[in-house]
Amino acid sequence: MLNFSASQLAQLVIRLGMGINMLMHGLTRIPNLSGFVSKMAPGFSETVLPEPVTVAFLYVLPFAELASGALILIGGRLLKWGYALGGLIIVSLLFGTTLKQDWQTAGTQVIYIIAFYLALRGLDEPRRVS
Repeated sequence: MLNFSASQLAQLVIRLGMGINMLMHGLTRIPNLSGFVSKMAPGFSETVLPEPVTVAFLYVLPFAELASGALILIGGRLLKWGYALGGLIIVSLLFGTTLKQDWQTAGTQVIYIIAFYLALRGLDEPRRVS
């Protein structure tokens, strides 16, 4: 029987959690994509972002979230790219959120950034089964 280290189990938990989170963000938004965009875009009308840029980003976002989640869940050599893509998505969201001065949501997004950072750092740890 295999004995997994606490580090290996931690990596599995963060992988499943972040993978499912990102995948489901994308999957639940895609079926009503125009509704998602219509709901979110007005929130950026008071920012310096041009409406076409905001709308284009919102149309791409669910597909990027889905891709990130899928890469994370597939794992292997794709895992680090899934984490990196997820982190870049959250950084992009943080940029827009801070433009809106929505500091509560920005705080939550910083937690996601920390989670992606820790997940990526965990990939550097040696893989051992004891």
